[in-house]
Amino acid sequence: MRHLPHIITCLLAALAMTTSCSDDNCQDNGSSLPLATCYVGNSQTTISGLTIMGVGVPGDSLLADSSSLSEVYLPLRASTTATSYALSRWANRGTTRVQLRDTITIDYQPIEYFHSTECGAMFNFDIEHVGTTTHGIDSVVLLTPLVTNSRTPSLRIHFTDFSQ
Repeated sequence: MRHLPHIITCLLAALAMTTSCSDDNCQDNGSSLPLATCYVGNSQTTISGLTIMGVGVPGDSLLADSSSLSEVYLPLRASTTATSYALSRWANRGTTRVQLRDTITIDYQPIEYFHSTECGAMFNFDIEHVGTTTHGIDSVVLLTPLVTNSRTPSLRIHFTDFSQ
């Protein structure tokens, strides 16, 4: 019985250490990356044979290589206010097979953000404008301008339907 106060103190100290050092409050996505979903018409779909790479990025900027994607994270650089991506895919136009190449440019402001002691500091991004060429992309819709580390889609890429 005389050891009960010591046992309670040890249990409270252990509980305090596990709750204060826990990263349970962090969301799965530790970085603020805009999530882009792929659409044809009004339906989310998988785009086959899609290659995506950064434009003007040092080193390897390949995000997808002839992949089948329904969504993709597009990382933004905190050291600049615009990032561009080159997208290409093959499509049939009548009896001819052509490679369609487009560029998506995202203009934004990086915002320094301290999330918590568990998650640390990061950058959020305030997207101001999204531009695209329209060879194989119909349009890009900005859904949520403020990009945080949540898994909420920020962009919807509408691809041209060449299956008809």
